[in-house]
Amino acid sequence: MNTDWHTYPFRLVADDPALDFPAAEGVHDDQESDTWFIAGELTGATGRTFAFLTIFNKNRPGGTVVADFYTMALFDCDTGEYGTYTDYDMPPKNMQPDARPKMTMAAGYCDIRYDSSAGPVAWTACRDADGELLPYTYRVSLRGIDQAGQTMELDLEVTPTRAPVPVGADSYGGAITCFGQPDTYSYFQTGMKMGGTLRWGEQRDEVTGSAGHVDRQWFPKYAGGGGTGGDPRCRSHEWRTINLDNGVDMSIWHQFDRMDGNALQPFSGATVSYPDPTVAPECAEDVEIVTSSYVRWPNSIRPLVRPPALDRFMPDLHHLRSAALELDLVGEPLVPAPAHGLPIEYMEGPYRYHGTMRGEPVTGFAIYERSLAMYRDWELVDVLAVASGDHELAGRIRSLLAAGSRSEARKLLRDNITGMDDNSRDVAEALHELLAKED
Repeated sequence: MNTDWHTYPFRLVADDPALDFPAAEGVHDDQESDTWFIAGELTGATGRTFAFLTIFNKNRPGGTVVADFYTMALFDCDTGEYGTYTDYDMPPKNMQPDARPKMTMAAGYCDIRYDSSAGPVAWTACRDADGELLPYTYRVSLRGIDQAGQTMELDLEVTPTRAPVPVGADSYGGAITCFGQPDTYSYFQTGMKMGGTLRWGEQRDEVTGSAGHVDRQWFPKYAGGGGTGGDPRCRSHEWRTINLDNGVDMSIWHQFDRMDGNALQPFSGATVSYPDPTVAPECAEDVEIVTSSYVRWPNSIRPLVRPPALDRFMPDLHHLRSAALELDLVGEPLVPAPAHGLPIEYMEGPYRYHGTMRGEPVTGFAIYERSLAMYRDWELVDVLAVASGDHELAGRIRSLLAAGSRSEARKLLRDNITGMDDNSRDVAEALHELLAKED
């Protein structure tokens, strides 16, 4: 097997054919879920700055049921506006006698096509004049309709210029536990060369970009509950891919067990890709994240699976540290509350990071995804503590809830709401209403 990643065939991980290329870019018929993801930052000829993401998701729960979806989103990084679109191919509609799957996928190489209600979309490998595959070179054609009814179109030529990196680097070889499923495979690529045309409503711009990533995952069982007994909300996560201006790129995962107090679960850690190709990728599992603000889920965006509560809050501003990487970063959103209509609560959008790495100042662009929706009483107390900074009040409420004194907890909240700022009051009122329903 060839050891030069620039040419096919290429084996990324020794003695593991699961990460042979170009087959790793295609569909895996023996896996119930396959996900293709691409995102990045784009600069227009007009000087405008945009970001985008797309997800092609194949699901075969039980091996036969078709439950696919396609998502596209555009972000205006100058104004903070965004558009999102998701098209589903789900039962019972797709079980009619004349129904055909909306998504087609090739095995052995990348060729994904989806017949969405906004028009046909595709992510396909490019070929040379002789019909041979051009390694890691793609045409991406995306279509969507945003929340305001505006058309979204993005046509790009995309080439990652760095080698694929297995998530977990040599420590895991790309075979990780994800959403409760061992032997989930994942890799990513960065160093993007992107160029094409963006159309969004009345806007049209020629765009280019270099910050972003390609990400692949495939799961033995259905990703939306195959590792959790069928409950898609039993596991939550935070995932960010950061492109720093020192040339370092990193994919950082944190996963949480919702049935065990949001305890951290494997795989949680950073996979780091360095600009010097002679420096091997690195895995650091000591990444600590401290959330400094939360944002309310906008109920105008509805997940496919009925939400467990009306009031839900998602992590927003945060501080990220790793002693192993000598990393200290603060992340801030470029677009507020970028919610998407995925099966469960997903917020995902462009972020800007700034801080230090190995003692040197750095900044970077990132795409930050999270499904950690906070809506249970004890979670809302945690959100209130962060929003208000009043940890004494939060501690008293926790003690009352632990003692079963819910009425007293409500009274304590009611007595303190008046003096709170708007963000704290929003959370306190949501918690008060929840306790009133459950009392």
